[in-house]
Amino acid sequence: MKSIPLYMYTLLKTIPESPVPAGVQFRLFQEGDEANWARINVATGEFLDTDVALNRFEREFTPHLAEVKKRMLFLLNEEGTPIGTATAWFGEWNRRTIGRMHWVEIIPEYQGKGMGKALISKAMELLALYHDEAYLKTQTTSGAAIHLYGKLGFEPAILSEEEREGWSMLGSS
Repeated sequence: MKSIPLYMYTLLKTIPESPVPAGVQFRLFQEGDEANWARINVATGEFLDTDVALNRFEREFTPHLAEVKKRMLFLLNEEGTPIGTATAWFGEWNRRTIGRMHWVEIIPEYQGKGMGKALISKAMELLALYHDEAYLKTQTTSGAAIHLYGKLGFEPAILSEEEREGWSMLGSS
């Protein structure tokens, strides 16, 4: 399947509750978590290696470190090791700054166990502290994630003809 970038949008009025699996906990970004963010993103295939991931973190987040400490969430396993991350970020939508669900990743061996739903719900709670609405960017090759985002209230936002084609490929329009 061709990968087409897609956007989804939601109002943050009602955030579905998602139970947190036993033994799992959340915490916000702490000094040194750049390495955890990079490790998780390399494990999910977002980056080829840690150096590339750390460079992306440096460019995207380091200039806003005070915000990162309030908005970047980590999901920890029973041993307290970060296994997932999501950022309750911000971005431009229709010439306005609104919330952005950003860099949602869970290490593959922990996927499919209800942790993604809990992580996204918790990140939506964080987003709601700062914004009334939010968007996210995904792609047609992320069917499971799109399905999960839909269950949590995000709806397709068709901003271009290419996106209309992408949502059509997925059976949504």
